[in-house]
Order: sequence, then C-alpha cells, then structure tokens
Amino acid sequence: MAETKGLRSKLHQSWGWLLALGIVLMLFGFLILTTPMGVVTASLTTEIWIAAAMVAAGVFQLMHGIKASDWSHSSWQILGGAIFIVGGILIFVYPTLGLLSLTMIVAVTLVAQGITSLMVGGGVGDAASRRWLILSAVISIVAGLLILFDLPSSAGWTLGTIVGAALLLQGVSLTLLSLEVRRAID
Repeated sequence: MAETKGLRSKLHQSWGWLLALGIVLMLFGFLILTTPMGVVTASLTTEIWIAAAMVAAGVFQLMHGIKASDWSHSSWQILGGAIFIVGGILIFVYPTLGLLSLTMIVAVTLVAQGITSLMVGGGVGDAASRRWLILSAVISIVAGLLILFDLPSSAGWTLGTIVGAALLLQGVSLTLLSLEVRRAID
C-alpha cells in the first residue's frame, strides 16, 4: 500500500508530462489511422525498424560467434547471425515481400492465439470469464482469417493499423492515468 502511494506521489509530480505524452501518442495514432496513406507509411516504417533490428541483432550475434570461437556451438551462433543479417537486408531490398511475410505471420499468429484461447476458455469454470475469453478468441480468429483471405492487399495496411491502434490506445490509457493520478493527490 505504501509503495502504491509512493508511486502515485511520484507520478503526481510529473502528471503533466504523462498527460502530454498521452495526448501526443493519441495524436500520432489518430493521424496514422486517418491520414491517407498513413497506415501504409506506418506499415513500411515498422517493417524498416524490424529489418534494422534484424541486421543489428545479426551483427552482434555474428560478432559473438566469432569472439567465442573456442565454444563448441560458435558456428551455429555465426550461422544464426548471418541468417539475421541476410533476412534484414532482404526486407530492405524487397519491402513488399517483407510486408507480405510479416502480415502473414501476424495473421497466422492471431488465428493460432485465438484457437489456444478457445481451448483455455473450455477449462475456465466461471461462465462470465469464459464468455469474455471466448469472445476475444473468436475476434482474434476472425481478424486473422480476414487478413489471410485479403492477402496480398492486406499487407499494406495491417501493420500500420496495428501500430496506429496501439499508439491511440496507449495514448488514451496514459491520458486517463495522468488525470487519475492528478485527481488522487489533489
């Protein structure tokens, strides 16, 4: 309880910055979702960041494998690093193929997660909890299937829509948190 009060006190001191961050995130999320080509631009930007992360991770993994040459599995580390680098470069060189692949992975993940949530829902005893879990699972499966059936055209908007929605929701939650923390201490 004391920890929560201390955290609220610290957040209260900077509630204005938290509010500003929330508003900025909501603004960017809204702009991405409503600006013509905003979702496509966000999709390509997300893809570029993923490709850059893959190349950077590959370089570090490759360097680790080279430095740990006395380790019996260093060759696997080197191979893994090289694969990361090649994959990242391929996404940079062939952005459409990268978007298509990432979108397919997101869609398949949504369907698989929905199926596993349905299985978990069968084991939940509380009917009210089960209802929400099953609803979430069905929405996840339907969203994944809609994306899959709309390939390749869904590749241009899926990642950007997810990024825009995530920014918008994060902004709303931070804005509400900042207002709650401000009211709680005053």
